Amino acid sequence: MERISFAVKTIILVFLAALILPLLAGCRGIFYIPGASYGYYIWEEDSKVFVEWSADRKDSKFDGRISTDGKITGYDLREWEEENDVIKVGEDKIDFSATLNDKDYSDGFSFTLKDYTYLDFDLKINDGDLNRINIGGFLENPESNVFRIEKDYFSKLKMKHWYQKHPFSEFFSKLFSNKYFTFVYLFILGIIIIEILRVTVLATRRKKIIWLAISYTALILVEICIYFVLKFLIR
Repeated sequence: MERISFAVKTIILVFLAALILPLLAGCRGIFYIPGASYGYYIWEEDSKVFVEWSADRKDSKFDGRISTDGKITGYDLREWEEENDVIKVGEDKIDFSATLNDKDYSDGFSFTLKDYTYLDFDLKINDGDLNRINIGGFLENPESNVFRIEKDYFSKLKMKHWYQKHPFSEFFSKLFSNKYFTFVYLFILGIIIIEILRVTVLATRRKKIIWLAISYTALILVEICIYFVLKFLIR
């Protein structure tokens, strides 16, 4: 009974975590861990646009330019070190250069605008164009380090269904487009389900081994069917 109780509690905790974590990510507009996360993080909150960056405890240089067809009305700095970090704010553009190291995990700034229709970004890490840019609470990724977002971009992002947002959209895209990914994923999912049943429902059965063998046999047969469907029907 103790094993069953522990397994049930574990399942409940995992389920609750799956529900709560996306909500936590959306409370602040975006979620990242300074010193562990690596890249740029951009979001909008209370009519302010936030641009922050983080490195995984390594010396890194972050440079960028943000321009707009409107007017920048104000800005605030976050964890800014004047001796290493530089920012120049004009009426319609922002240029910045900042460094992070093993003691300085993240920097950033926020700014407000008016009368604008778009924002243009040109962001670099270590003088390169690594695409480690995350936008919005569900971490959408632009195709390049040079990109444009429209004024209503963040509003439209909030209106998307959860399965249309990153990382869920990327996951479902792979699930339907990559047959090998689908095959492996369903196989692992089947094993997890069987093992949960083994320590919960089947734990009290007399012929537990027989039921376990039937479950794995059924999983293998399902996987064989899926394999032929993916191989011959889905091209």
